[in-house]
Amino acid sequence: MIRIVILSGLAVLFFIAATFGEPAKKGSSQHTAVRLLADVQTVQPGSRFTVGVFMTMDPGWHTYWKNAGEAGLPTSVQWELPDGITAAEIQWPLPEKHIEAGNILTYGYSDENMLLVSMEASSSLKPASTITLKAAISWLECERVCVPGSADVQLKLPVSAAAPARSNEELFRSYRAKTPKPGDSDPRVAVQRTLEGSQIIFRLTPTAGTALATDPSSAPDFFPEMSDDLLAGRTVINATPQEAVITLPLSTAQPLPSATAIRGVLLYTLAQGERQGMEIEIPLPPGFSSARAGNEQGILGQTFSLERSSGGSQPLGLYLLFAFIGGLLLNIMPCVLPVIALKIFGLVKMAGDHPERVKRLGWSFSLGILSSFLLLALLVIILQTAGQHVGWGFQFQEPLFIIIMSAVVFAFGLSLFGVYEIRPPAAAVTGVGSVIARTEGSGKGYAASFSEGVFATILATPCTAPFLGTALGFAFAQPAWTTVLIFATVALGMALPYLILTARPSWLKFLPRPGAWMETAKQVMGFLMMATLLWLLYILGKQLGMEAVVWTGAFLLTVGVACWMIGRFATLTATRRSVAVTWGASLVFVGIGYWIFLSPVLEARDILTAPPTVSSINREGGTSEIPWETFSLTGLEEHISGNKAVFIDFTAEWCLTCKVNERTVLADQDVIDKFKSSGIVPIRADWTNKNPDITRLLAKFGRSGVPLYAIFPAGRPSAPIILPEIITSSIVIDAIDRATEVASVNEVM
Repeated sequence: MIRIVILSGLAVLFFIAATFGEPAKKGSSQHTAVRLLADVQTVQPGSRFTVGVFMTMDPGWHTYWKNAGEAGLPTSVQWELPDGITAAEIQWPLPEKHIEAGNILTYGYSDENMLLVSMEASSSLKPASTITLKAAISWLECERVCVPGSADVQLKLPVSAAAPARSNEELFRSYRAKTPKPGDSDPRVAVQRTLEGSQIIFRLTPTAGTALATDPSSAPDFFPEMSDDLLAGRTVINATPQEAVITLPLSTAQPLPSATAIRGVLLYTLAQGERQGMEIEIPLPPGFSSARAGNEQGILGQTFSLERSSGGSQPLGLYLLFAFIGGLLLNIMPCVLPVIALKIFGLVKMAGDHPERVKRLGWSFSLGILSSFLLLALLVIILQTAGQHVGWGFQFQEPLFIIIMSAVVFAFGLSLFGVYEIRPPAAAVTGVGSVIARTEGSGKGYAASFSEGVFATILATPCTAPFLGTALGFAFAQPAWTTVLIFATVALGMALPYLILTARPSWLKFLPRPGAWMETAKQVMGFLMMATLLWLLYILGKQLGMEAVVWTGAFLLTVGVACWMIGRFATLTATRRSVAVTWGASLVFVGIGYWIFLSPVLEARDILTAPPTVSSINREGGTSEIPWETFSLTGLEEHISGNKAVFIDFTAEWCLTCKVNERTVLADQDVIDKFKSSGIVPIRADWTNKNPDITRLLAKFGRSGVPLYAIFPAGRPSAPIILPEIITSSIVIDAIDRATEVASVNEVM
């Protein structure tokens, strides 16, 4: 019987794989055609010639430059050359900028492109022979979705002692003109580059009688190459026909250990229509750090006097009080409510149990909460010691964590629907849902109650309850012992209601009596678990795109089949051997599902990972919504230096409090009208994925998580206004009025 179950399960898995196919595999329909071309008809021994990797894309599709930008993957060429032929590095034509779905900036090519590779033929080649050049080409092609492509191509060329006749002359001449030239090689344009703080400033000045094109499609710009130690941000361009200034922000994870340089291509178009490119290299000194530069100047170097925000001078006891109240309020936050409802449900069923056992179950649940918070505190301390910037809910910035949580929540929901039931000794390991089904007997249910406390804590971490943001912001900036103390206080606040109820079991009589309604309630909780699953998949889609959601769904199907196998064959009447074999087969089944469906997605995460959208409510820049700008330190400092009031919405897709505020308060027409009439600049700092600049700026405000709403008043950037985590329309409108008062006074003066 067990063999039949295993074979049937594998057959289902293979059917799924055959039906849906593996994502991004060679042999799928491709939208780019590739071939090899040469600029000669024959090869002369001892000579040089050029081979082009000619790529033509379907309309609307594009491939990528050697630095793909914020997402994407550069084209790769692996040569298989005969003896006597050597290949040089790829010469990349001048790239174009593409703004893809989700406001993702990429560098690449559309319609067609040719990568030039210089070849050298040895003098030992024998005339009258033929050489075969082979190449394995791989690329990423994107339209609204991205598909990896590959092709094996070859080119045969005869060897001749005579000088070779030219081939494909016009095509090669065109692409040679599109490759960048050495820096300062164009006498018509003078280029000055300087390092100012954490930014590189390029100034282009054309000679007399020459002018620069300044329209958005041809304005001067800089395309940085990839660097292991540096992260180049988006350029800011101010151009006139007589001068162009390009600002390139840089960021580093840590100070540079040695001198290095950032390289790239400076592009500009002369008014006559000639598109030119220069290869530029800017040296950076050892010890360069964007954080250090920010301390010397810029917004990160300022000392804030926060309005309506507590500062570091407050006593530790006040922060402990905030931590306790914040932990208490986590119990009613939407992130954790489904698990808390299940715990209340469990308490109802325990109402008739022995008081001491009820008390021990309450302690087990509370110990699970405390252990989880202490583990989080330890992880924060370790990461901060390693020089990482982390904040509350940082684990939700990791897609693999989201996938694991999705599988756990899905399995939890299936157990509530009655698909399966985890029984001892398995409950000692996982305990999913068994506290509801089995509460009789000494020692049974404690591990399950502990695991529910862990589960509730994990689901609580994306939420920042009132008071909690202030307490955790303080904790993340303190010594290790203070961090541990505040995290433990939050855990105590969250666990207090259950400690009280289980310490006084007689109070359980005020809860509804057990009965048939409990089975219905359990199934309702199962639907809440599925709603939580949809929320997790929504977050994953924002991080890795819809393709990751689809293949995670396929993986969850294997998890569902594995849970069904356990519920069907690992029954109370089954032998120990049958239970062990069923569990083993189920785990193998899930492992195969992970390997088939998720491994390709996670391996391609650098391709799929995209910065979050500028705004979840304003993709088209419509007149009925707030016109959010994308967060960048450079853009923020420009607005502040221009004496503008700035409203920053620190948010994340995994923050439910943020989403509620966005869908209600920030979508209110009165608030939208106030944003537009006041002239305040709205900036959305989306923390869904890791962003060190956002993390550092949050720390400047004494916060470690989202939501956070900060307003820089016009003319008073060192005195920002901090709004509470839960906002109302009147709070936002009043704060905007106070922030823009200075601008009005300055205009009158």
